[in-house]
Formats: sequence, structure tokens, C-alpha cells
Amino acid sequence: MIEKTAVNNPSTVLHANDRGIRNIGAAIVFATFGVFGVWAFLAPMDSSALAPGVVVVKSYRKTVQHLDGGIIAKIRVKDGDLVKEGQPLLLLDDTQIKAQLEIARAQNITLAAQVARLRAERDRLKQIDYPELLDDASDPRITEAKLAENNVFKSRISAYEGQIAVLNQRVGQINSKINGLRGQIDSKKQLTASYAEEIRDLKELLAEGFADKQRLRDLQRNHAIQSGEIAQLNAEIATNQMLISETRLQILQVQKQFQEEVAGKLSEAQGQLNDAQERLAANQDKLNRVVIKAPASGMVLGLTVHNENGVISPGHPILDIVPQDAELIIEAQVSPMDIDRVAVGLQAEVRFSAFKQSKTPKMDGKVIHLSADRLTDEQGNAYYQARIELTPDSRKKLGDMQLLPGMPAEVLINTGERTLFEYLAQPATNFFARSFIED
Repeated sequence: MIEKTAVNNPSTVLHANDRGIRNIGAAIVFATFGVFGVWAFLAPMDSSALAPGVVVVKSYRKTVQHLDGGIIAKIRVKDGDLVKEGQPLLLLDDTQIKAQLEIARAQNITLAAQVARLRAERDRLKQIDYPELLDDASDPRITEAKLAENNVFKSRISAYEGQIAVLNQRVGQINSKINGLRGQIDSKKQLTASYAEEIRDLKELLAEGFADKQRLRDLQRNHAIQSGEIAQLNAEIATNQMLISETRLQILQVQKQFQEEVAGKLSEAQGQLNDAQERLAANQDKLNRVVIKAPASGMVLGLTVHNENGVISPGHPILDIVPQDAELIIEAQVSPMDIDRVAVGLQAEVRFSAFKQSKTPKMDGKVIHLSADRLTDEQGNAYYQARIELTPDSRKKLGDMQLLPGMPAEVLINTGERTLFEYLAQPATNFFARSFIED
């Protein structure tokens, strides 16, 4: 009865078959999600930070500038030229600099001759000892300067020695006068001694009554007069000796005044000479920099001046030189969102979009530098600068393809491994981490 019912009721059979199929399908779905879930939880995936980059020279470009600026006289290079270190790139007009240099040289010659003359006066030399700077007899400026200083030297020394000679002559005259006075004193002393002897003899005769008393008084009076004159002569000698001391003091004062004057003028002239020498050296240095030379061998890039007789501002970039055969690296801009996963030493993959993708292999590299702080580009976007160096094997893969500074590149920095679940769950994890912070 039952079998008959089942046979006679086909819907019941179909329902039983559908349920079996659904069970099998559900099992397959659950198995698939289970396997996927296990794989998502356990299977590691490479994690990378994508960063746009550009090819640069590892040693950077050499920017050519000029300290003082000036007027362009000649441009000897153009963009793309290969130059060698020390090769002239531009010539600046040197007319004004040469004029300033000649003025500084003339001042230097004049002041050097003046300093030499003052040193000769200070050291009481018989003639001026000029420095080697003034040995060039073919330079009329040197000849004129030495002739002028020789005349000044002779004139000043003659005047100085004349003053000293006059004062010494005065001392000699006073000494002669003193010697005359001493002669008079000697004569009067002899006369006084004679008077004294006569007075003694006359006193003896007067005691015996053989002499006149008036005669004795006359002798005593004459003796006293001579003694007084001797005293006056001694006083006059003392006065003249004081005059000698004063005259000798005047000689010392003249010598001191002359030396002080020379020392003051020498100090002033030496200071002016030092300034002139500095100006001379500065102008000579400017003249040496009139020829702007290449600081390194390489290719000229970014020439900013094109017209002769144009003006270069001080410190203004004139051109760049990309060093020849210099090692090229990639400078990449790492997003601040990825910087916590990027570090020096990490491996990276580099692609150069300037080449055809079908021909360009992936290049292996390594992070060799990471900026300590974030930077900002011209559009105001923040980034961290990473420098990636290609491995030697990767350079060989380039073959005939040539890397040039300025080429764009795409860099994938391998930051480690994480599962798919960690990757998908990170936004939610970050959201909940911020959501449960109490205000």
C-alpha cells in the first residue's frame, strides 16, 4: 500500500531528491568557506607599500652658481653637452673687476713703501729696507713710490737729526762756558791764597810794629772780594749745569716725540696696508672666478642663461651637471600611512614606466635611506623620502636599456607578510579602536 502510494505520488520523490541535493550543496558551500577561512587565517601573503619614484644620481647633481654674479661675456656650453671637470662653462665680463684690481694694487704698492719707510725711521736705519713686493723695477708705480718715500725719509731724518744737533751744540756751548768759569775760579783761588799768605805775614809784622794796619785791611778786603766772586762763579756753573740737564731732556723729548709719531703713523699705515691687501686678494679672487668652470665631469642640464651680455644674480643657479658614470638610484615618495612598515634594509621591486612593460623586467632593490621626517612636495602632499638601490643582478637585466636621471619609476617595498584576514580586518580593528575611546 505504501509502495503504491510513493509510485503513484511523484512529487514526494522529487522533494526527497531536492533535499539531498541541497544538503550536498550546503556541504560544498560550507566546505568551501571553511577552507577559505582556514586559508585566510593561516596562509601568509606578501605585504607591500606602493610608492612613486624617480631615477636620480646617487651623488646628486652638481649645481653651478656664482658667488658675486656679473655680466655674461661668453656661453660655451648648452644643455646635453658632456664636459670634463675644470672645463670652462661661461665667461663673465672682467672690465670692472680688473679696474678695481689695479686700484687695489696701486694702493698696496703705495702703502707697502710707506710702511717700509716708517719701519726704517723706527729702527733708525740708514736707508729703507723695502720688501720683495717692491723689487720689480719695471713697474713705474713701484719706482715712483720708492723714490717718493726715499725723499720723505731723507727729509724727515735730516730734520730730526738737525734738531738733535742744535740741542747737542747748545750743550757743548754751555760746557765750554762752564770750563771758562772753572778757569776763572782756579785763578781767583790762587789769588785768594796769595792774599791769605800776605795777610798772615802782615799780621806778624803788625804785631812787631813794623806794618801798617790799613794795609792789612786792604788785603783782607781784597781776599773777601775774591772769595765772593768764586762763590758767584760756582753759582753760575750750577746754573749752566741745570741748562745742560734741561737741554738733554729736550733731546730725549725730541727723540720720544719722533718715535711716538713714527709708531702712530706706522700703526695706521700697517692697518691701511692690511685692508689694501685684503681688497687686493678679494679682487684677485673675483678675477679668478670670472671663468666659471665645471665642478665635475658629466652632462650639462638645466642651463638657465642663454643670452650673452645678460646678468647673473649672485648665488643664482646657472646650470646642473649630472656626474658622468655616476651610480643611479630611485628616490621614492612613501605615504605617511605606510611609513610605520617601511625601514632601511627592506627589499623592493622596481618598475620603470618609461620602458615598454612587455620588455621591462621587475628590478630588485633595497631601501638604503629613509628620511627622518616627512617632507612636502610642490602640491603640498606629505611624504617620506626613501632611496632604493638596485642590485647588481638587476642592473644586468636592463641590457641595452639605459637608465637616465628623471625617469619615473614605481616601487613596491616589501614590508613583510600578513594573512588575508588581517588585511581585511585591519580597517574594522582601527575603527573599533577609535570608537571605544571616551571623550
